[in-house]
Amino acid sequence: MAVLGAGLILAAVPAASAADGSPVLNDFILKWQNDPKVNCKEGGGTTYEMNVCGGRDYQKTYRTLAALYNKLYAAYDADNKKALQDSQIAWERYMTAECDYETFLSRDGSMRSTNVTFCKLSRVTERIARLKAQEACEEGDMTCNHP
Repeated sequence: MAVLGAGLILAAVPAASAADGSPVLNDFILKWQNDPKVNCKEGGGTTYEMNVCGGRDYQKTYRTLAALYNKLYAAYDADNKKALQDSQIAWERYMTAECDYETFLSRDGSMRSTNVTFCKLSRVTERIARLKAQEACEEGDMTCNHP
């Protein structure tokens, strides 16, 4: 993902590398090219169709995550921005490691990319829920990081 300013995620452009200080590691989903010929409403029966349909869902969900991250980032002071960036980097590493672990048995198979995509989709959905909880914090609630 590209970074705006000191760490905002811009979900509409290709991903930046971890070396440039981006709070989000290089997630393939934002560079992924959709195949508009695949009809996901009919179930996507082949591995290729499952990859396309899963990729659509994952890309859409990841962009939701990026928008929420940007909203929180914009509301924070410098210290909270750094904490959010550090958290995002650690979370991206966790997501990658966890999905590598969960999909280990498919590592040499044709379903590997499908399994990883759906694993990451699940983790991104969880991350969105956690960031939404931060966004909804009441001022003075010391159990969360209110902007």
